[in-house]
Amino acid sequence: MAALTAPKRTQELAGGPKRFQHPVKATVAIHAGALVILAAGWLRPAREGQGADNAAKAADAATYRCVGIAEQSIVGGAVDGDVVVDTRSGCFLMKNGTAGDVLAKDDVGFPCYVIDDQTVGKTNPNSTRCVAGVVADVTGEGVWVEVSPVIAAALTA
Repeated sequence: MAALTAPKRTQELAGGPKRFQHPVKATVAIHAGALVILAAGWLRPAREGQGADNAAKAADAATYRCVGIAEQSIVGGAVDGDVVVDTRSGCFLMKNGTAGDVLAKDDVGFPCYVIDDQTVGKTNPNSTRCVAGVVADVTGEGVWVEVSPVIAAALTA
């Protein structure tokens, strides 16, 4: 094989946005457009790890996988999985972190981390955040992040 010496048409696998359905954690409210994670198999709004100390927060965050955005607003039922929600993976505009978590153009192609269900940051302090996805671009509007279960799995492995 040799490198290109002229332009070519590169094919892309068809299919457009990737849509999935996931069971929602009991009583959890998810807003349409929210960045969402699977936490121990149940969908919830993206968040940092929870717990009494950083070790507990890191252990909690290690169970998270960012899968995309919620397609509709929903509240989980009385029992885990009573309700399902449609999610979509793709490249989405998120809010940029602040202070030491601000992402910049030189972060394109690198992972970013969940701060909350609409914000991503550059760092993963004490391993208490899961990977949100890969930075596709940084603009004055925010951070374009490529989010999918495949990216989350690959960057967490």
